[in-house]
Amino acid sequence: MMKAAVLNKFGEPLRLEERPMPRTEPGGIVVRVLGAGVCHTDLHIIDGAISQITLPLVLGHEITAESEELGPVLVYSCWGCGKCRHCLSGEEQLCLSGSAPGWIRDGGYAEYLAVPSPRYLIPLDGLDPISAAPLADAGVTPYRAVRRALDWLHRGATVMVLGAGGLGQFAIQYLRLFAPLAAVVAVDIDFAKCKRALELGADATMAPDEVTARSDVVLDFVGTTASLALAARVVERRGLVMQIGEGGGRLLFGIDATEHEATFTTSIWGSLEDLRAVLELARRRRIAWEVEEFPLEEANIALDRLREGKIRGRAVLRP
Repeated sequence: MMKAAVLNKFGEPLRLEERPMPRTEPGGIVVRVLGAGVCHTDLHIIDGAISQITLPLVLGHEITAESEELGPVLVYSCWGCGKCRHCLSGEEQLCLSGSAPGWIRDGGYAEYLAVPSPRYLIPLDGLDPISAAPLADAGVTPYRAVRRALDWLHRGATVMVLGAGGLGQFAIQYLRLFAPLAAVVAVDIDFAKCKRALELGADATMAPDEVTARSDVVLDFVGTTASLALAARVVERRGLVMQIGEGGGRLLFGIDATEHEATFTTSIWGSLEDLRAVLELARRRRIAWEVEEFPLEEANIALDRLREGKIRGRAVLRP
């Protein structure tokens, strides 16, 4: 048996339960969880705002674990079918029949986790397991978004980062690494997050109601209707708006509703190779992030603090 924090009903707190040890299919592996990141997506799942969720469910998709063969590892959480064109091109996060822990399958808010294949385990090679857990989503998702936006980030370009929380803070660092000649403006309502954005390399910060200037690229890590409306209002012609945050927002699209020839797209998670690249940056100390640690028994406390905006970086549960 093992302990797990389980969502049994949408809108209610998680319940700490004793559960049977997980089982996996042939070729899979059961690993001991070392850390599980607490993500805004977990709040959306709890609130019933994400489809395809079947309860009861163990949340948690940012996971570090211990493998008997590999030692401490980071778990890649986009598990594809392995046969479709997306999987064959290395983009398993786009697989139409894929699954993920904490979404479709039970996740890392537990003492043990079933992983369908050892190839989804990346050795940490000395990185602290608690600190490394957020890299599985908060680290890799903005990495992919920035990488996809590079064609717009020419010398003199301006990029606006909407939301300077955990993902936005990673994005600012990737922008400084990969587009050093672009100006980075971070937008957030939280003064402490704006201050942190400046420490990480943003050229300027402001509140949403202070934004007037246009930007060549807008990376929306909030994803609400209000943030998308702001992005559409300030993007330059032939610019780029990329929604990364899953705030449930919608945007009216059309020639008279959006800027001429601007590109509007989404960016979803990252590939296994993206995650390997992020881990390498972490090992070389090219990126920095803050972590607040909680025991598994305090999962609801961590979630409440996240909902209240009181987590400066990322929260991680320790089983």
